[in-house]
Order: sequence, then C-alpha cells, then structure tokens
Amino acid sequence: MDSPLTSPDGDWWSEKINRRESIWLGISGVWALTLFGWMLGWTEFGEQNQTGQTYQVSTERLREKVQGYKRSAGTLTVDGEELLVPAGNDVYVGALQWGWDGLPAVLKPGETYRFHLGSYDVQHGFSVRNADNLSQQISLQILPGYEWVLEMSFDDPGTYHVVCNEFCGEGHRSMHGKFLVRDYDESAVSPPAEGGDGSSGDGGNADYGGWFTGDASGGATGNYDGTTVDETGSDQVTVTVGAEGNGGPYAFDPPAVSVSQGTTVTFEWASNTHNVLVDSQPDGADWAGHESIENEGFSFEHTFETGGVYKYYCEPHLGMGMKGVVEVV
Repeated sequence: MDSPLTSPDGDWWSEKINRRESIWLGISGVWALTLFGWMLGWTEFGEQNQTGQTYQVSTERLREKVQGYKRSAGTLTVDGEELLVPAGNDVYVGALQWGWDGLPAVLKPGETYRFHLGSYDVQHGFSVRNADNLSQQISLQILPGYEWVLEMSFDDPGTYHVVCNEFCGEGHRSMHGKFLVRDYDESAVSPPAEGGDGSSGDGGNADYGGWFTGDASGGATGNYDGTTVDETGSDQVTVTVGAEGNGGPYAFDPPAVSVSQGTTVTFEWASNTHNVLVDSQPDGADWAGHESIENEGFSFEHTFETGGVYKYYCEPHLGMGMKGVVEVV
C-alpha cells in the first residue's frame, strides 16, 4: 500500500474530478457565501445585535465621566441597599479588576437608556442576565481605551445581574454587579449630595485634602459621610476590609478612624480580592500596608507610632472609592 505521503503516479493534477464532487464543491461554496451574506445582513438589520458608537478614551477621562455620572445621580434605597438613579438616560459603567464602577443602579422598565461601557485596565466581559429568566441575557466585550455607547431598554421588571464573562485575573469570579428594573416613586429618590460628589458639602469633621472625593485618586468614597470615628484611647482597633459600600463589598469600615499613638490597628478581610496600599503617611512613619491581594478571613495589623494622617486604598477597587484614613493624634 502506498504511503499517503507518496505522490500519486502520473499527471493526477490534470485529471478531471468526478461530477458529483464538483456539485458538492459548488453547493459548499454557495452555502458559504450565503452564510457570509446572512451574517452581514443580520448585523445590519438584526434587532438583537449590539451596535453603537465607539470612541477612543483614556482611562483617566473614562474615570472622570463615570465619577461625574455618579455625582449627578440620585439614590434610591431598596431592601436596605442604596442604588444609583441616573439623572437622565445615560448610564456609565466602568469595568475594573474586579468590580463595576457605576453599579448598582435602578432603571425604569420600557425606558431606553444609553449605556456607556469602558474598562479601566484590561479586557472584560459585560454579561447581563435576568435573574428570573436566564434565557434573557446579552454578552458583550469591553476593551480598555474605548467607550462603547449602546442603547438598551428592559421591558420586564426584575433584578439583572452583571458578571464578567472574560477571564480577567485571580479575582474574576468575584466580579459581580447588578441593576434593578422597576417603577419607583420619584419622591422616594434622594437628590445628589451637596457638592454633587457624594460627600457632605462642608467636608464633615475632616476632608483630608479631598482624599475621599472623586477629585483625588480614584472614585468618590460613598461610605464616607465626613465623620471620623474616634477611637483615641483604645489599645486595639479593627478596620474591616471589603465591607459593604461603594456599590458592593468595596469599602473600608470605618473609612476614617482617629487613634492615639501606639494603637494597634487590625485590618480584617470580609470579602475577596482586596489589598491595602499606602498613598501617603507622615514623615518618619514606616507603615508598608499590605500589597498582596488577599481573600476573606485574612488579617494583618500595624502599630501606629508616628502622629499624623495615613491615607490608604485598595488598588483593585480604587476606582470604586475604596479608600481609608488612619489619623494618629
């Protein structure tokens, strides 16, 4: 038996192929062209295909847009959770490792909204799923450096989960968000906070140089109300890492705490994929924070000896406003 690697004898290339083979080759070619044309037509006329304008945008500019959207939005409390209420029909969502900046939100059924989607870091998937009907879902891709503007409307009230369907790192599994589609009484919506940035207009007890606003690094810290928790005189103080706030488990609790010199502060993880990085500290201080990403159950502590203000943040969720302060007096 000849090897399949051995060339056939004679001028086999010039021989005519069987008529049946010609027919099947012709059918295959026509079908391939038909499918190609079908895809082009379906992209143009198919109502379920997501199209829309795409703009090049820097990470800083995209973050500014999302923070501006959040500052102008009202809030509605549903089952004890605060949700953003868009000021108009534009909804801005920034994807980041590993969360959704601009969510959770509440939308009205049947209303058409313009979703502005973008990424702060790497490629993410934007998959929206109706919690009560998994056949109702869309899956999109979000690329860094671009703002994708899409029109969407949701006829069925309910909870719509937003998950990342593109592996984006070790915290991928925790990247969840949501929005509610429901009718609501406009009188129940709280207006934007004075100053429009989610913080109190006078900065409360301390503004720490605007650290908790969207004018500093990252987003505005929604769970900071201007109050610094007074723990002076305590030997041990605990700060929860990954507490509920800023649209999910993206908060330090308390966000600002005042302690005496020599106080030991323990940082305890209540949720996954967080770290503690130092933004600034007093001259002569030696706090290194904790750079590694850790999960629920982890903790570390530091004894603060040098007086002054220590600003810190969670790197993966800085855009969500996950920032904190330890003030040593």
